[in-house]
Amino acid sequence: MKKCSQNSGIRKATGAAKQRAKRFLNAVMPRKNRVDNSDAVTSELHFKNNNFSLTESEITFIQSQLEKGNKSFVKCFASKDHSLKCVSQAEVSISLDNAKELVEHYSAHTDIITLATLILNHADFPVSHFIMNVNLAPEVFRDLAILFRKVNKCTSFWLIARAKILRPEGPVISELFDSITDEYIATLNVGIGVITFNRKDHLAKTVEAIKAFTTGDYQLVVADDGSKDETVEWCEQNNVPHTSCANKGVVRNKNRALYYLNEVKKVDVLILLEDDCRPNKEDWQKEWVIAALLWGHINYAHKRIIKKEGAVVSGTGLSTSPYLCKLVTGQCTACSKDAMDNVGYLDPRFSGYGAGHVEWTERFIRQGYNGTTEKQWVYPAINTGLNSDDAPTFKNPDQLEKNRALKKKISKESHKREAWLDKKERQEFLEEINSINH
Repeated sequence: MKKCSQNSGIRKATGAAKQRAKRFLNAVMPRKNRVDNSDAVTSELHFKNNNFSLTESEITFIQSQLEKGNKSFVKCFASKDHSLKCVSQAEVSISLDNAKELVEHYSAHTDIITLATLILNHADFPVSHFIMNVNLAPEVFRDLAILFRKVNKCTSFWLIARAKILRPEGPVISELFDSITDEYIATLNVGIGVITFNRKDHLAKTVEAIKAFTTGDYQLVVADDGSKDETVEWCEQNNVPHTSCANKGVVRNKNRALYYLNEVKKVDVLILLEDDCRPNKEDWQKEWVIAALLWGHINYAHKRIIKKEGAVVSGTGLSTSPYLCKLVTGQCTACSKDAMDNVGYLDPRFSGYGAGHVEWTERFIRQGYNGTTEKQWVYPAINTGLNSDDAPTFKNPDQLEKNRALKKKISKESHKREAWLDKKERQEFLEEINSINH
């Protein structure tokens, strides 16, 4: 009975928040574009095709700031002439620095919802850069998320995620986070790659688990590193897209899967599994997709890592609050396309087993994605929805030492790497990609 009462309270609070957002939407939008009884919105709230013209309601808001004596307010719209007339007749774009300045100087003296909406409508930068770094109350992010929900699902996701990070236990925010996230993820192209070598039985279990537990549409590829068992035959019999290449080591093989998903299938989020790490619950990929979007790059928190004393520095292991660990494993990795395009592929100079995945992760961290290099490397990780049966590895101690030495040697080099070293390797690599059996 108590649980029913709590759920009823959450629904009422959620409904009230939605009504407040609807009233705001009706207030700021021109009458012809207002919300009707079916909640249909003609979008004037988040412009497309680089149309940055101000709406009548936005001009009215800026006029009110000038009347309050906030004459420097208009300066943030990158206009040489700081008059309202000039701004209203021009296409307005707001830089990230100007957005931060607007919030810092004016949020205490004006309607913050209106101000934030103005910024998000006219941002000339990825709105996530603003949302994840500006200090506003979680209720503000929540109401903005509701406001943008029918207008721009990506912006709405970032807003409710920020609210969830700030108030992880809030029931209203949590309910909205789940529903808004589901709506946004449904619009994304998700890619899942599995790497394997001479472990057909492990591969079969993993692919079958992916098919059983992954919801929605996704792209799947198996990167086989020249197996001599029946791996290729199994993939063909089960209609699984796969490579059939000579053995060139785990780094080369991971790059095959990553490149295929990133460059051929053009996915928004890439999830890369080793063949002994597999899903164990329905909708497992949701947490991995969220974590990749929020932090750019995320790894698998193996149970041996999180149980080891002192290995976990912080975090709860959820997508909105990943563990930060002193140890890292590459059994599952996810990254966003933005991060992937920024950092590139695993360094092809690593051969055999060891160090290549760690060096790749550290490049993400050096580029500002989640983690830290202070005093000691710590790596972002979650373990939701997966289980590892830890198949025997193909570790070679001598090769491991060489890879560790290489990692140390190249640690200061450019952050972005291609999947090949020269033109000859590029041609060979692309031939391997073209060999993928659909």
